[in-house]
Parts: sequence; C-alpha cells; structure tokens
Amino acid sequence: MSYVQQIMSNSTAFIGQLQAVLDPLETIINKLNDFLWTYPILILLIATHVYLTFKLKFIQKYLFKAMQLTLKKDNSAGMVSNFGALAVSLAATIGTGSILGMTTAVALGGPGAVLWVIVFGTLGIATKYSECLLAVKYRVRRKETREYVGGPMYIMRDILKMKWMGIFFAVCGLLMGLTGAGFLQVNSIVDLLNNAYNINGLLVGFIVIGVVSIVTVGGVKGIAKVCEWLVPIMGSLYLIAAVYIFIIHYKQLPAAVILIIKSAFGFKASIGGFTGAALMAALQNGISRSVLATEAGMGSAAVVAAAAKTKNPVRQGLVASTSVFWAFFICTITGLVITVAGDWQSGTKFAADLCNDAFSKIPYVGVPLLIFSLSIFSLTTMIGWAYYGEKFMEFLGGSKMIKYFRVFWICFMFIGVYIAPSFAWAIVVLITALMAIPNLIMIFLLRKRIVKETELYLKSEIDNI
Repeated sequence: MSYVQQIMSNSTAFIGQLQAVLDPLETIINKLNDFLWTYPILILLIATHVYLTFKLKFIQKYLFKAMQLTLKKDNSAGMVSNFGALAVSLAATIGTGSILGMTTAVALGGPGAVLWVIVFGTLGIATKYSECLLAVKYRVRRKETREYVGGPMYIMRDILKMKWMGIFFAVCGLLMGLTGAGFLQVNSIVDLLNNAYNINGLLVGFIVIGVVSIVTVGGVKGIAKVCEWLVPIMGSLYLIAAVYIFIIHYKQLPAAVILIIKSAFGFKASIGGFTGAALMAALQNGISRSVLATEAGMGSAAVVAAAAKTKNPVRQGLVASTSVFWAFFICTITGLVITVAGDWQSGTKFAADLCNDAFSKIPYVGVPLLIFSLSIFSLTTMIGWAYYGEKFMEFLGGSKMIKYFRVFWICFMFIGVYIAPSFAWAIVVLITALMAIPNLIMIFLLRKRIVKETELYLKSEIDNI
C-alpha cells in the first residue's frame, strides 16, 4: 500500500470514529435548536425587526439611495472604503448560508421557508442598519495598531457596562468563525465535489485552506480588495445559471410561486402531506436561514462596518443594510430554483444532492458552474470571517493573539473534511442563536439612541448623508 493510500485509509477510519462521537451530540444540539428557534429567537427577532422598522419610519425606503452611497468615495477616517466594507460583509454573508443553507431550509421546512426569508430579510434591513450604525458611532481606535475597531462586544463593554455580555458575544463570534466560516465552508465544498466527481476531501481541504491562508495575510485592506472583485463575479455567475433554470422551467414557475405561498402558511408540509406543524417548520427554517444568510440580528457585520471610512454612523448603517437585500435575493433565487426543479420532494435532506440535481438540468456546464460558484462563495465567506474572527480574538486577548488565531483557524478548518454536513449545520444554527440573543438585547437597550441618531442626520436631505 502506497503512502497516499495509507493516508486515505486512515482518513476513512477516522471519519467513522469521529461520526460515532458526533451523532449523539448532534441529537442534543438539534433539540436545543428546536427550542431556541421556536420561542426565544423568534420572539426577539420579530419584535426587534418590526419595532425598528416602524420607529425608524421604514428605513427600508432608502435602499436604492443606500446602494448609490456604496459607490461614492469617502475620505473620512477609517480603514477601508464604503464598498470595501460592504464587499467584506457580503463576502461573509453570501456564502453557503445563501445556497446550501437555503436548500436545507426548503428540504426541512418546505418551499414556504422561501417566503419567510423574504419577509424577515426585508424587515431585517432595519436591524442590520441599527447594529452597524451603533458600531460606527461607538468604535474605538486601538493604540497598538491604529486601526478602527468596533462591534457589539465593544458596545456591551464600554457603553452598556456589561463586560460579561461582550465576552460571551465575542466567544460566540469566535466559535462562528471557526465553525460556520471555517469547517462548514470546507465541508460544503468537499461535499459538493465528492457528490459530483468523487474527489477526495483531504486534497480539496488542502487546496481551499491554502488559498484562504494566502489572502488573509494581507489583513482587512487586502481582504477588502480581493472581495471587491470576487463578490460581483460570484454573484453574476450564480445568477446566470439560475436564470437559465427558470427559462427551461418557465411553465412551472407560477405553480412554484403559489406553492411557496401556500407552504409558508402551513397549507402543505415540508415532505409528506399536510400537517399542522408545516407552518412552524417553514417559520423556523426560513427565519434561521434568514439570520444566517443576511446576518441581520447577529451583529457580526457591525465588526467590519466599524472599520469603514464614513462621514457619520447613519451613512455606513445605510450602506451596510444593502447587504441584507443582496443576501436574501440570492436566498430567494436559490429557494425558487430548488422548488421549480422539484427534487426537494425526493426525501433527501442533503443540500449538496439537491443543488447538484437542480443544476444538472443545465446540460454539460450546470454542475461545474454550481461547484465553481459555490466554491467562490465559500472562499469569500472564509475570507470575510477570517477578519471577523481576528477582531473577536483581538477583543478577547489583544492584537498579539491574532497570529495564534490564524494558525488555529487554519488547523481547525480541516475538521470540515471529516464531519457530516448535518452536524456542521446543526452547530452553526445553534451559534447563530447564541450570537443573536445578546446582540438583540443590546439593540433593544440602545433603541432610543438609534432613533435619535437617525433623526439627527435624516432630518436634512438624504443627499447630504
């Protein structure tokens, strides 16, 4: 047996042993997720999204203006441009959460999950605007690096005087960087390539981790530059493939839209007939994927918003809020593709299988295009969250700890080669909830300041922002 064959054999044995340990843990995590996403998170998210939408007088109406602001240069204090900060946020946001996450939501909660992603994505624009506004307003400049840093953890510690909450949030953010943006992304690429071409996961892991490591060495400015040109490319390629599927299935489109609406209100279960649990399944999966895909309510996007060059907090809040629209737009496209293709009714819960089946409808280039697009999505997510992770570690242990985080993060990503996709998603959904709870509490406690700051700048013409 060759050395390479021996490594492959040992890897297979290790996967079996690891899965035997993780299966019982996954059951526990799923039960905890069912509780959190049935009551606490749903109540907090709905209350926060709706309250801010009304108190900010439907800040969503400035979406088009906010998109224009992303392209305007701003030489104010900060580390990266408006578009650079948005690109990093989009890179971290529009990843497997928007494609495989949305696919999983349709498989588990039915097509109705798509409608709830749209509804809560739209309302979530107000929440993301608010958390990013606060991040800029209360950002600080570190003496040792001269970088502007901020985010919920700094606000919790310095403004709310709740250091314990800031530490808890930062720890959860660090874990999200290691799991959701670390091994989950590697796992997604490995899963797709293995399903489509039976390529060994260990080899894929080495390549992916090598590329990400090279990019992240340049810090936030280098990360922003890469994301600025990668994000438009990945979005365009994916959209072209989706439009082609809509064209060849144009007769099924109206029925798919009707099915999505019916399923959203519990008229049809995810798989297997009619059930009273269909509404809750669609809500849980739709809202959890909405938060994971848009990061509205998580607070993570506020970390990079704090580094932006901007005239005032409202301006950057508006710019940052546009990422929610693009994220749930990709989610909607994905959900519609999976619904139109019809394979979600096959009974499989594996997102990679459903995506491959749907995009295989495009002759010759469908699956390769999906894999290329998703690989770029995953890479940009890892790159964006590499910055987030560094800032969380910096908050917890200082700038000197960043280099240790980078090494640990790279090593940790290899776990994604070995674990089952279901476990990866279970742990990520849990950490999403654990990040959202303190962040939403922070927003509630500072709600009056958000409204006051918004009124201060928006009572003049929006063009002066």
